[in-house]
Amino acid sequence: MSGFVETSFAAGAHLFEAGQKADKFYIIKQGTVELLDSKTGQVFATLTAGQPFGEQAVLAGGVRSATARAKEPTVCMALTATGLQQVLSKESDINRIVFRALLLQLSMANQLRQTG
Repeated sequence: MSGFVETSFAAGAHLFEAGQKADKFYIIKQGTVELLDSKTGQVFATLTAGQPFGEQAVLAGGVRSATARAKEPTVCMALTATGLQQVLSKESDINRIVFRALLLQLSMANQLRQTG
């Protein structure tokens, strides 16, 4: 995958913390990542190989709303915010609109999961 960098994390390692600047997003190649609520520290999602995470904050140019922790030894493919913007800039206007709509839907689903 062009622009992606393979990164390994030990079990228990934090990939990022809630409140940190969002500078990259990840796709899990191998292992398991838990997403923890910033207020309670409780796990609200468990992600496995093939699943992306961290893209919402990157695209919004903001900060992390959750903490990501490797549940076991984990390998991720990471793409920087700049790299992601470059990939998206090559897409047609309609693809970018659809992508942003899906991102909004994901954001709303995550909010419901965290509050429910």
